[in-house]
Amino acid sequence: MEKNNDDIVIIIPAYNPDYKFIEFLQKLVSAGYNNIIVINDGSRSDTDCFFREAEVKYKCYVLRHSINLGQGRAYKTGFNYYLTENRMVGCYENTIGIIQCDCDGQHHIDDINRCATLLRNNNEKFILGIRDFSTGSVPFRSRVGNICTAFIFKFFCGLDIKDTQTGLKGIPASLIPVLLETPGERYEYASSVLLEIYKQGVGILQFPIKTIYIDGNASSHFNPLSDSIRIYSTILKYSFSSLSAFTVDVIAFFFFLALLRGILPKVYIIISTYIAKIVSCIYSFMINKKFVFGYQELKRMVILRYFLLCFMQSSLAAVSISILVDFWQWNIIVSKVLVEGFLFFISFQFQNRWVFKKATEYRT
Repeated sequence: MEKNNDDIVIIIPAYNPDYKFIEFLQKLVSAGYNNIIVINDGSRSDTDCFFREAEVKYKCYVLRHSINLGQGRAYKTGFNYYLTENRMVGCYENTIGIIQCDCDGQHHIDDINRCATLLRNNNEKFILGIRDFSTGSVPFRSRVGNICTAFIFKFFCGLDIKDTQTGLKGIPASLIPVLLETPGERYEYASSVLLEIYKQGVGILQFPIKTIYIDGNASSHFNPLSDSIRIYSTILKYSFSSLSAFTVDVIAFFFFLALLRGILPKVYIIISTYIAKIVSCIYSFMINKKFVFGYQELKRMVILRYFLLCFMQSSLAAVSISILVDFWQWNIIVSKVLVEGFLFFISFQFQNRWVFKKATEYRT
């Protein structure tokens, strides 16, 4: 009986592929995957033969970038084609979603089949193929990079992802419009997608896959420095935003502390904390709304949620600092720094999950 996986669309970004790309396509077609979209992301001219073979022999639809625009942009080009063709001529109307794959032979066909099965049985969840980084076959930079990224995601966002940079993903058709609008053009796009999916309230289903590295992952185009900065961009921007807001908060706090100490000696710490927090909250809201969390609209409910969070944060800070100074006799500067540092991490999670969470129909 002939295999048929026509309800699944495969999207493969490719940059300077080699023979492993063709071998992978052969395995996909043999397994019954006939809807394959390949994105030539500005590859060298001497690799054109691989893309021609993909078109002629394996009936792939090849989209082309004239220059290298990055992995994130390549995925978006594929998503846009999927949505446009479906809307215009309905050629993908019988498909349930997309499986993302790398082009370098790192995905075993059994894992792709399993991803397809999970996608069919969980059509409202985001599917991730998780590599085992405990094995000795994993290159050092891949192992360390993923451990650091996974730790940061869990520490800052409470998001427990075992493999944040996996190339194997299963995406329900209903989520494609969301991912098309998600910020990111290169490797940082994978992290932005995880944050966006989490923000949308979509369930994430992780399953183990074989860990295959060919020639020590020599074909990888990942730059440990520049691409790591891109991956952590949202958290880095939040850290900058919070640090500058903290500076504004401290300046305002000590200004009103000096102003009110003689006027309201019993409650001057609490009042100063509230006033300083109002000033810094207005400042950080304008920065975080667009610069950090990419929220373009200025909706009343978002403003209400943000300043409700600020009120709760101010109350907690005011009470905590007062207790540390008045009852435990701590230094007021030390108390301020410790309390605000603790609230820094809590605030990020509340803003990402609640304040700037976009209303959506994609929930599990």
